[in-house]
This record gives sequence, C-alpha cells and structure tokens, in this order.
Amino acid sequence: MKHLNLLLSLIGLFLVILVGCEKEIKLKPESKTPDSELTTLITKQVDSLYTVYQKFDYDWIEFYADNYTAIYPDGPIQHLTKDSLKAQWERIYAKYEVKLLHRGRPTIIPSEDMAISYNSFNEIFINKENLDTIKNVGTYIINWKRQPDDSWKIVFETLQNH
Repeated sequence: MKHLNLLLSLIGLFLVILVGCEKEIKLKPESKTPDSELTTLITKQVDSLYTVYQKFDYDWIEFYADNYTAIYPDGPIQHLTKDSLKAQWERIYAKYEVKLLHRGRPTIIPSEDMAISYNSFNEIFINKENLDTIKNVGTYIINWKRQPDDSWKIVFETLQNH
C-alpha cells in the first residue's frame, strides 16, 4: 500500500510539473511588432491599394476580407462580401468612367493586429452616355486586420464626403 501511495504521489507530481511546464510554454509572450513597422507596412498596403484601384479593374477588391463591414453616407451599417463589392462596382463601371484625380497621404493608427488608415480622395465619375460628371471628394477611413496568413485585409470602411 505504501508503494502504491508513493507511486501515485510521484505520478501526481510528474503531472503537476508537466502541466506547469506546458502552461509556461503557452504563456510565453509573443514579440510585439513595433508601431513604426506597422505604420510602414500599412502605408505600403494603402499605396498598393490605390495603385491597383487606379487601373479601374477589379483586382483592388482582393485587398478586402471575404466579409467586411461598411458605412456609407446616408446609409445603414452593412455587412458585405467581396462578391457584393464586385457586383456593385460592375454596375458603376458599366455606367461611369472613374478617374482618381488625387489622394492624400494616409495617416495610420497602428495596433498589433489591426490598424486604421485615413486619407483624402478626389475622384470623378463621368457618365458614359451623356458625359455628365459627378465629383466625389472626401476622406476614406479603413480598418485593416491582420489575417491568419499574416496578410492585411480591409474589414471595415467608411467615407465622409466634403
């Protein structure tokens, strides 16, 4: 009986040490990406987004998460998909020629796995039938989120027209 109690005590002690070591390994803090690195990274993402956007095809939609949230002026909060975004822009491109005239340098507010970017924009939509022009000037605000594959995608967008 003494041997059984001793054996059970040793097994219990071994389990406590094993679980304690396992928790210690799991609780080891991950290294934090410096804000300056995140700011540079997100600035490059914004620059890349606008470079692709200016081609006025649909490749810029790849900067979005499969599901994202949007709030547009005078509208409700919308939970959208990349497919719905593409359908929306197919209708716009069918009716208008879109020209980005200018966009401001982005301001970045970094966090470890998320970042906010905002910048001014000035673009026009030219009606393909009658050449009427709609001016679209404002501030574009985006929430970027780090994805499991370490890429960054847009998970929220809004804009404020001036």
